[in-house]
Parts: sequence; structure tokens; C-alpha cells
Amino acid sequence: MHRESRRRRFPEASHRAFLGDGLPWNWSIWKKHFRKFVPILDFIHALSYLYRAALVCQHDLPAAWECYLRWAQTCWSGNVGEVLPELRQWLVHHDLDPDQTLEEKHPDKPVLDAHRYLTGNQARMHYGQYRRQGLPVTTALMESLVKQINQRVKGTEMFWNDPAGAEAILQIRAGALCDDDRLAMYLAARPGCPFVRRSTSPAAA
Repeated sequence: MHRESRRRRFPEASHRAFLGDGLPWNWSIWKKHFRKFVPILDFIHALSYLYRAALVCQHDLPAAWECYLRWAQTCWSGNVGEVLPELRQWLVHHDLDPDQTLEEKHPDKPVLDAHRYLTGNQARMHYGQYRRQGLPVTTALMESLVKQINQRVKGTEMFWNDPAGAEAILQIRAGALCDDDRLAMYLAARPGCPFVRRSTSPAAA
């Protein structure tokens, strides 16, 4: 990832952003290779936590939807610090410690998860500031690209007994979707002979 960013000269851009979800390893990559890029939490991921928490905090769907919209707008404006006290107050009122661990099927877990997720990513949620700078706030474009690759590699009736073959298809698919001459370069330098079909043993097939 670091090499690709340098090849595309991303570090030379006047505005640089590093987007990801809340997984810690994403931000380990940012810390090691992209510290000069603005770290941004994918806004869509934050919304999913808020929605599930609102369904638990409110007693009926209309109230939950109203609560969710209010929280979403507050975070969209970059004021996640105004949402966290509400979540914490709800947890305390229900005798829950924000630092405790709940079972996966515990009915109150979405609120605890939302509080923990927003707390851990608060420094990467200044969306109002990002938008004023013209920075992206979602990884939707990249995730859409991943789906385009998956359609070729993980579609129905596609089986990959030979890992090398799957890797070759990934390279070709990625090259075809790039906006440079990567596909032509890969086809020109790929190993093997284009005029000889290698035999495949029954075990490998």
C-alpha cells in the first residue's frame, strides 16, 4: 500500500487523507506509513453503530429513527463529543460500565459498542472540518472497486485449487480496472509462454 501510494505520488498532493473503519490495524498502517495524511473514520461505519444503538435506547421505531437522525447530524457536523455523554448516561442508568464486556447476544451490547467505537475514533471524526477541506469521508468508492474484483474472482462456479492461478486473475482484474498501463505491463512481463499450454496434473485439477 505504501509503495503504491508513492508510485502514484500521493504524498505530493496538497490534500491527503487516509480513510478506514475502526479496526486498530488500519490505524497501525496509518501510523507507520501515512502519518502526514489526515486520518478519517469512514462515516458510514459510524452511522451503523449509531443506528443499532438508537434502536436499543428508544422504545419504539419512530423515536429510535428520530434519535438516530439527531445523532447522525451531530456527528456529521463534527460534534461527536455531544453524542458520547448521552450514550454514557444511558449505560450508567442501566448499571452498565462502559469498559465492561457483554455477551454477543446481550440486548444492551449495541449501546456499549457504539460508545466504545465513537470514543476510540473521536479524533478521526471531525467531518465538518474534512468537508470544508474537500476531503472524502467514506471508503464507498474503494469498497465498490473491491466488489468489482470479487465479481471476477468470487463469482459462482469459480474454484481456485491453484493459488497461483487466483493470484494471476487478481493481477489481471486489478490491472483492467486501473487507469494506467498496468494491464499491458503485466501481460508483457508475465511468466510462461503464450504459445504453449502447460499440462495440469489430475491432482492439481
